[in-house]
Amino acid sequence: MSQSPTADRDLVALPRTAVLLLWSAAYLRGDLGPDDAAELAYGADRSRPAPGGEDLFDWMTSLRRLPLAAPRLVLPQPGRIAGLVGPPPAIAAALQAEQAVVVTAAGLADHTLVPTLIPEDDPHGRGARVRWERYAAPLGASLAPPASSGTARTELLTALRRAADSSIDLDLVPDEPVELARVPADWTVTGLPRHLAGREAHLLVLAARTLLLTRSELAEGSQQTVQLAEAQRRRALLAELQDAARQALVEAVERVIHHEAG
Repeated sequence: MSQSPTADRDLVALPRTAVLLLWSAAYLRGDLGPDDAAELAYGADRSRPAPGGEDLFDWMTSLRRLPLAAPRLVLPQPGRIAGLVGPPPAIAAALQAEQAVVVTAAGLADHTLVPTLIPEDDPHGRGARVRWERYAAPLGASLAPPASSGTARTELLTALRRAADSSIDLDLVPDEPVELARVPADWTVTGLPRHLAGREAHLLVLAARTLLLTRSELAEGSQQTVQLAEAQRRRALLAELQDAARQALVEAVERVIHHEAG
């Protein structure tokens, strides 16, 4: 394989769709073949393809045949589905997965790709089985809006500074790698393609760590006994950080893809 083994400390936790797009960009750049890129897209956590669904080798090579293909990362939430194009089953699947890849061709929506985890008892301790479901866009579907405004990095850094200056203890350390045990099944870990520039890689890693940590904190809730008002302020601060991190991650992946397409 073209990519050399990577130490655990150098692995980055990312949504599975982001990992797919990073290695697709490396393939489109010509840094490695589609077979290696498709394998790397499943991450370094020993995930495996599930039967059925889209073959990632075929999917990546099909991007070259689409006119002006432009894959985009979308990280939707209920009430926040900007970037999704339908049909309704695609939107429902993307919301359930909290992630999707939307592909446009010549300025028109072409399809949506969503990862689905297949539960399985594996006596060998191997990673999750993942099936990639492809949904054709409705005929004549309008172009998804741009993924970001280009200011997400600044907004994330501002949110992080605001959190650091707050009197509320968030117990978040996005400067340190996230423990592999804390990575949820709908994310995976990967080394980064070698061509990523320092600034691009820094934004990608910082945004991903912040998003994962805030997501975990919001899901678990405070482990301390605090007054309701303080708990509400803490949750609001975490939600602000999460939103900023989500947009910054989308922007970071978008820049990588745009660079490779240019």
